[in-house]
Parts: sequence; C-alpha cells; structure tokens
Amino acid sequence: MKKVSLIFMDHPMRYLAVVACLLLAQVSIAQDSIKRYNAQFTKLAMDSSIPVLDIGRSGDPGNQNVPLWAPTGGAYNIDFHGWRDVTPGLIGARIRAERINIYQANAALVQGMDLTFHTTGSVSGPIERMRITSGGNISVGVQKPAARFHVAAPYGIVLAKYTQVDNTGGDGEMVIYNAAGADTDYIPTLRGRAWSHGRGYGLYMLGESEDIVPLADQPNVGAVTITGLSKNIQQRKLLNNNVFTVNNNTDNLFVIKANGNIGIGTPDTKGYKLAVNGAGVFTRVVVKAYNNWPDDVFTADYSLPSIASLEQFVTTRQHLPEVPSAKEVMENGQDLGEMNRLLLKKVEELTLYIIQLNKRVDEQQAQIKLLRK
Repeated sequence: MKKVSLIFMDHPMRYLAVVACLLLAQVSIAQDSIKRYNAQFTKLAMDSSIPVLDIGRSGDPGNQNVPLWAPTGGAYNIDFHGWRDVTPGLIGARIRAERINIYQANAALVQGMDLTFHTTGSVSGPIERMRITSGGNISVGVQKPAARFHVAAPYGIVLAKYTQVDNTGGDGEMVIYNAAGADTDYIPTLRGRAWSHGRGYGLYMLGESEDIVPLADQPNVGAVTITGLSKNIQQRKLLNNNVFTVNNNTDNLFVIKANGNIGIGTPDTKGYKLAVNGAGVFTRVVVKAYNNWPDDVFTADYSLPSIASLEQFVTTRQHLPEVPSAKEVMENGQDLGEMNRLLLKKVEELTLYIIQLNKRVDEQQAQIKLLRK
C-alpha cells in the first residue's frame, strides 16, 4: 500500500484520473438504475392490477368488536401543509382513506374503505367536507350518506345551486334551500329563476310518458303526477291538510283539499265538491240530477194543488212551494240541478192550471152563446 501511495504522490495526475474514472462509473451505475426504475414504473403504470403507489400496512387488526359503521383504526392520510400565520405547521388539507366496519360487530372480517376530503377553515385543524363511501355513495357535510348523493348543511346555507355562467343580473339559476324563517323549522324549497329574455318563464316542469290509456289498476298516474302523503307511516292518506295549492304570493288561486274538494279563488269550499269565488263562463254545462225528473206532474194520479191553497201559501211564505226562500239561498246557495228540476215542475203545474182555466173559459163562452140566443 505504501508503494502505491508513493506512486500516486509522485504522479498526482494519475491519482486524479483514477478518481475521475471511479466517479464516472458511479454516475453510469446511477443512470442505469434510474432507467431500470423508470422502466419498472412504466410497466406498473400500464398494468392496473399492480399498484404504482401503495399506502398502508397489510395485516392490520380486523373489525372484531367494532361498532357498525365505526372506523376500525386503519386510516391513512395524505396531508398538505402550508399554514403559516396563526398556527405554524397546521395541516391545510387532507385526503384520508378510512377503513369502516360495514357489518355488525363480531361478524366476519368484512371491511369497507371510505375516501374523505378535508380542509382547514380555522385553527382547529382539518374538517371533513366530502366523503365517498365504499358503496359508492357521496356525501357533503354528513359522514353517513343516506342516498347516492347526500348534502347536509346548517340553517342559512343553500344546499345546491345551479347557474348559467354567461347570464347577468343573478338570473338563470335553480336553487334548493330551506325557506323556513327559523333554524327550528325546515321547509324544503326548489326555486327557479329564469333567464328567458322577456318571456314569462320561471320554473319549467316537463314530464314525458307513453301516450297510453292508464292501466285499470293505476288510474291516478299521468305524465306529471303530484301526490300528497301524511308523514304518519301508519296513515299515509291525508285527511285534513290540503293536497295541492297554487298561490300568487299570499293570494290563494287554487286549492285541492284532502277530501277532493276544489276551491278556485277561495281555500274554503264550504263542503262542496267545487267552490268558485267569482264569475264563470261555460260553453256547455250538463247536470245529472240524482232525483227523478218531474214528468210525474202529467200523470193521471198527480195531485195538483188548488189555486186557493197556492194563493194562501204564497201570501204566507212569499215563495212558491218546494222552492227555497231568498234567505235559504243566501245562506246555502242553490243547487242548479235541483233548482232546474223544481222550476220545470212549477212550469208543468202552471201548464195544468192554464189548461184548467182554458177549459173554464171555453165553458163560459159556450154558456154566453146560449144566453144570447
């Protein structure tokens, strides 16, 4: 070794040449390693069955004695730092893979893996904002989504908003929010604000269906079907509340009550099947009376009241027999079908009176002719 050292000391250029060769050899070896790693990485990336990046530990404890839907302790975080002001080193965002027990405790070791997304809105650290469950459900603001897409928010926060980006003035949006005036109530509301350049659209609802006659066992379906139900699962049919209403701000325009009665211009149908507060125009009205049509007046056994009894009734009551009085009509209204039946009956009775009077006139004329002879 001493002889070799002396040679290098006597010839320093030879020493530098040897060192340079060794360095070049190491660089060549490193480059070959990088090439092999890149080739291996590319191969892994092309083969979806082999993980390119593997985070976690195999052989972690299972989910025995873990409550249903509770984390099993196997969670792996990808954290993003950068919080500099109030709390140095505080995590600003996090992506978390969290193992969840998806079967009852002490059951088979079956687990799911949820993926959660966290952001930091204060100095308290990351807060979960969104979750994708092992079953494919997505939630925003809630850890246990009850639907394929579940959004939850406190009072005063709009649940969803869909807008058109190229409009102006805040138009062209559809909003889902709580219309209640206090945080103790929740009134789910869908509001549409159209951007239609002078046309009268607000919220447009369209139902497309097959153009067929409804089936016998489904007579209540239609292209657009609105159904009202009671929140009482034992009594789903509404008994007292309105099923459907149409309002102009606070002015009621149309109401369908639980018993099927319809009010136009009034929410109080007074017990009638149809109540209209205002005038109506019809091109044709057909009323099918429940009572018999009064043609029995012309039968031989019909008892026609005498003129004297009719005069006494009118003098005492100020209205015709069977016909409701003015007071009754003011209080109860009038049944058009029944009123037409009564009016026809009175016309038929009047016809019989005229026939009787005409016979008496004919008899008197005959007697006058005899007296003139």
